[in-house]
Amino acid sequence: MSAILFALLLGLPVTGTLLCAVFHTRRVLETITVICAGLTFLSALWLVTTVTQSGALNPGQGWLYADGLSAYVAAIVTGSALVVALYSTGYLRRQVRRRHVDGGQLWLYYLLLNAFLFTMMVVLLSNNLGVLWIGSEATTLATAFLVAFYERESSIEAAWKYVIICSVGIALALFGIILTYFSALHVVPASGNALNWSSLMLVAGGLDPGVLKLAFIFVLVGFGTKAGLAPMHTWKPDAYGEAPAPISALMAAGLVNVALYSLIRFYILVNKAVGGSFAPTLFIIFGLVSMGVAVPFILIQRDFKRLLAYSSVEHVGIIVFALGLGTPLAYFGALLHLLNNAIAKTLLFLTASNVRMAYNSKIMRKVTGAIKVIPVSATFLIAGVFAITGWPPFGVFVSEFAIVSAGFAGGNVVPTVFFIGFIAAIFAGFIYYTSRMVFGEPHPGIKGGDADTLSLLLLGLLLTALLVLGVFVPPPLQQCIETALTVLKG
Repeated sequence: MSAILFALLLGLPVTGTLLCAVFHTRRVLETITVICAGLTFLSALWLVTTVTQSGALNPGQGWLYADGLSAYVAAIVTGSALVVALYSTGYLRRQVRRRHVDGGQLWLYYLLLNAFLFTMMVVLLSNNLGVLWIGSEATTLATAFLVAFYERESSIEAAWKYVIICSVGIALALFGIILTYFSALHVVPASGNALNWSSLMLVAGGLDPGVLKLAFIFVLVGFGTKAGLAPMHTWKPDAYGEAPAPISALMAAGLVNVALYSLIRFYILVNKAVGGSFAPTLFIIFGLVSMGVAVPFILIQRDFKRLLAYSSVEHVGIIVFALGLGTPLAYFGALLHLLNNAIAKTLLFLTASNVRMAYNSKIMRKVTGAIKVIPVSATFLIAGVFAITGWPPFGVFVSEFAIVSAGFAGGNVVPTVFFIGFIAAIFAGFIYYTSRMVFGEPHPGIKGGDADTLSLLLLGLLLTALLVLGVFVPPPLQQCIETALTVLKG
């Protein structure tokens, strides 16, 4: 059973990649990508059910591994990939009609989208730290070409910046992995398993605390760079701003969560091996720094996609801060926020795409009166902004409220006050810019016309999900989060 699950989760994206390399007809490419993404998402849900009922899966004690945490993140990532695959069909048709994209490039887009999903699944299903590192580096390579997809000078520059900064970060993470291996070499019974999560967790108490602390610092900087955690975030505004909108959405909802997953794995190991407040303190500091750095850039922003990129920097900080609080309620808030942020960011990036195509600009001062030009998308835009800034009745409010409650209950009063202040400042910036975009009179020459029906239905589905999560957490999701929470507690 477990072998079949792993084969589906890894094999389906590979199959999609290979088929897109062979077939270059637009409709065939769309069908392949949507089917492969949909089946991968269903396989992830099957994995969640299996892990919840039977516990962690580690066939043959090899390099494949899945527990409640990896299954939960896999479901979020594959669900986001399915939404992006569906939205991309209408998005690219419009891009081809407007001659922003050559129809002959479509096969490359869909091939890389499938490859991107495969590399993320490699990270989430790896038992071996070395394989996890390879998967992380592969995600950079797959997405770099997507960032440069439009082949503009600015997009190529953003892709190079992304590759260089993230590769340096991943190199530092590799050094941390090597130090972890060195610490485990004489403790793990079989040296060949010294890089396996399943083996490391069993002997965590015997690992060298000093070496592991140093390893964690390198890992925090390395995978923190990939997640866009400040001050290692400088690639994110450029990459998100230049990539096609669906890819920006998947990077914000998928790539960020995969990088955070890698970081969380080390966090669990270090907490179990070292104990004390070492790792939690670093997480609280970096979390608040990431939120604080995002504030001024959001308040003075001109580009809406870059605004969302800095919002991603903020929300990575929120999740890391919550993990640093170290209580069950804070962990619950962090895990729920992984999902809420993924849904809200996907909603906003896809909505931003509709706005940009209607106005032929991503500069916010050039977008006015959107409610009259693209009324449906403008409604989703304003609702999405209220959702991402943590207002009820949306899901982000619930997860942020849980984190704030955990902060005060755990005695972290001053950090939690800063947390609230940063959120309030960011809310003010978002509302100021969004209200100017949505209301007022459109500039002369702007023609009405919203996105296609499927695209708008997807946005409605995402918004509905945020509203549902703002009212209650469905029992299956509650059980899934509790299973992941058990792993997070170590």
